[in-house]
Amino acid sequence: MTEITPAPHPLAQRFTDLLSARLGGRALACSDAWFAPAANLVSPGDAISRPGHFVETGQWMDGWESRRSFARGSRGDGDCDWCVLRLGAPGRVRGFDIDTSHFRGNAPEFALVEGTCIAGEPHGNTCWQPLLHKSPLRADAHNFFEIDSEQVCTHLRLKIFPDGGVARLRAYGEARVNLQEFIEGELLDLAAARHGGRGVTCSDRFYSDPGNLLLPERGINMGDGWETRRRRDDGNDWAVIRLGLPGSIRKIVLDTAHFKGNFPDRFSLLAANVAGDDMAAEDIPWATVIDETPLYADREHIFVGEILVAAETQFTHVKLNIFPDGGVSRLRVLGFPDWRAADDRLFELPRQD
Repeated sequence: MTEITPAPHPLAQRFTDLLSARLGGRALACSDAWFAPAANLVSPGDAISRPGHFVETGQWMDGWESRRSFARGSRGDGDCDWCVLRLGAPGRVRGFDIDTSHFRGNAPEFALVEGTCIAGEPHGNTCWQPLLHKSPLRADAHNFFEIDSEQVCTHLRLKIFPDGGVARLRAYGEARVNLQEFIEGELLDLAAARHGGRGVTCSDRFYSDPGNLLLPERGINMGDGWETRRRRDDGNDWAVIRLGLPGSIRKIVLDTAHFKGNFPDRFSLLAANVAGDDMAAEDIPWATVIDETPLYADREHIFVGEILVAAETQFTHVKLNIFPDGGVSRLRVLGFPDWRAADDRLFELPRQD
């Protein structure tokens, strides 16, 4: 019987987890972490369970878990526990997954999430804006919430009522770029997840998602990339990437790190300038950026002279073709952004007090 990989939740398909530790998301402070540390909230991958494995504080749990509130005496925090987190990529949050997997008799009853946009770190006078109002949670479940907010956030504050454990917090949204961080003429990775790049669609995501191609740094293992199942036909696999910053393409880096017996034999790269993300149209004007070229195992491939498009041509999407199938760790699309075309993807941090 063929194993079917479940499709990601629509929030995960349409948006990036801005809070992911792979992008630099961090838990900064919390009211209590007696049983399990808040750092687990942003860990990549699904939470795991180790029944019967006990540590000094009790049953080991893969998540953030506070003490029972009555066991702490005077709380000083009202009727809830809280955790402050820094987003790995600032942006507009479109939804949350408050994941209570494996927390069965110790999950919170309710949760809310607030956000703020600041240059430094939150403090006692930080102004927090509501993103998700107090909402009921199911134990041992993914609790998805879609929200309607145009606020750009740099930090979040999760509150749980009255106490308990949360395995993961995912903040799905659209990354925004702070123009103040760059200088004129700087060559940038237009496809980077931190800059708003996103995997729009692909032929196959059996082993892993094409969004991994856009993560920072080199892949940490073979699971930290995009890998398809083995094809048994004459076709090839492909992935379409929406560039976070539209612009001209001057350099390509394609990394097959850790893919040794399963790297693609060849690849090509196409690009187009189109509005929206509807990649089903047959008349998309794809231009060849790099023609069909051999690849090698576990290697960072760099292409400059092989680029076929004109230096002034602007693009919004790229299509990575791999022949016939296999795994790729990272794709870097280096170029010069068209800042005017990217105006809706920019933000400015407020001045620090």
